[in-house]
Amino acid sequence: MKKILTVLSMAAALLLSASAFAQAPNEGDPIVVGSKQFTEQIVLGKVIVQLLEDAGYEVTDRTNLGGTAVARDALEAGEIDVYPNYNGTAISNWYRDIPWAQEAIGEDTSGDAYASFATVASYDAAIYDLIWLRPAPANNTYALAVTRQWSEENGITTLPEFAEYVNAGGEVVLSTGDEFAQRPDGLPSFYETYGFELTEDQLIIIAGATPAQTEQALASGQNNVNVAMAYGTDGALLAYDFVVLEDPLGAQPVFQPTPVFRGETIRAYPEIAGILNPVFALFDNPTLQGLNASVEVDGLSADEAARTFLVDNGFID
Repeated sequence: MKKILTVLSMAAALLLSASAFAQAPNEGDPIVVGSKQFTEQIVLGKVIVQLLEDAGYEVTDRTNLGGTAVARDALEAGEIDVYPNYNGTAISNWYRDIPWAQEAIGEDTSGDAYASFATVASYDAAIYDLIWLRPAPANNTYALAVTRQWSEENGITTLPEFAEYVNAGGEVVLSTGDEFAQRPDGLPSFYETYGFELTEDQLIIIAGATPAQTEQALASGQNNVNVAMAYGTDGALLAYDFVVLEDPLGAQPVFQPTPVFRGETIRAYPEIAGILNPVFALFDNPTLQGLNASVEVDGLSADEAARTFLVDNGFID
């Protein structure tokens, strides 16, 4: 009888242990994952969601949250716990306007991947208690794209050549999102660096537009668009065989996508870094172009694209 009771006790203990193991490490306190509203951000947000769920965490999906300011404000306010940000975005939008930061950030910092990451990671940790994990090797910089036919007809492959064409009165209609047209590291940076400026009549500004929308306008030629706002990792660049105008003077910062967490969250679950870092290490430009194209060109959902990548690379079953 004692032996039976002992066996039953052991079985009960094993069941309790298995039940405890099955519970999410953050049960009742889900990790809220956000992202901005364009394709790459949504896909990377879905990657984070699926990796955390596969590791047993409770997750709330708030990807496709809004623009840069919306996502950042939500993170600082604790409304979300993580979203993929870019070092170039952080330098240009938060630290260029702070006098002491301006003095500390060198002229070449934003164009140097290591220096820009070290700068924003240390500042964000000290000031906002936001923790940057491992940056991806990709550089999703802002760019101007044209069709290959237009490039060859006009002999233009670089931004200095484009500036010369604009200043000589060449016909230009640029399709762009409102954020790119306004933020200092967007179109104004190209103006300042290369000495040209487009008039209001030369801009087709689409509120909240993603590169998928601006590049579709270029592909179709609607409203006489012959130049489009693009990102360096856009899938459409490959699909449409567009030419990205070279930026030899470095008007644009380096934009490496990186999961950025609230300090409180990553301190509570430090093992998350070991889950996400190996995946983000694989995101170079061709990989992200392929992921983005699978959504924008092939028609997969962002969720499907993220899952396919993670399964094919052995990160989840």
